[in-house]
Amino acid sequence: MTAMGDIIKNKYFWIAVLLGLIVGDVIGVSLARPQQDVLDGANASTSPYMVIVTDQMSGDIVMVDEVKTDVSSWLAVRENNGELLGRILGARRVDSGTTKGVSVELLRATTANLMYAVVMYQDNGDGEFDNKTDILINYSDVPVMSRFIAR
Repeated sequence: MTAMGDIIKNKYFWIAVLLGLIVGDVIGVSLARPQQDVLDGANASTSPYMVIVTDQMSGDIVMVDEVKTDVSSWLAVRENNGELLGRILGARRVDSGTTKGVSVELLRATTANLMYAVVMYQDNGDGEFDNKTDILINYSDVPVMSRFIAR
């Protein structure tokens, strides 16, 4: 038998290959997913703005875990491709303060295994969402947003 034939029949070789694939997949997923753009827990208490959203089932509603704002704001759910924000799928207005469990109804449902972002805009005073006239909220020169993956 050839050396290649011995390797193919060696169970330890295949165990190592499978473990390598599993570890590579785990590392690849964690590296491919960008870090949350919201402030971490230690700094969030000093910021007037915060959006927290976690991965969730795909569908026509996005659940935002927690929102903190000191002005009347809009939460817009946007498609996300790496660092690029795409189309807006839906938006919901929130009043100033801290709110938990905010649902945002979408005009088009999210798709499983794709990334999205919940982005915060300051209402311009007309009570209607328009991403061209409502102001993207930044804190420390970073847009206030949180990314999630639809499952």
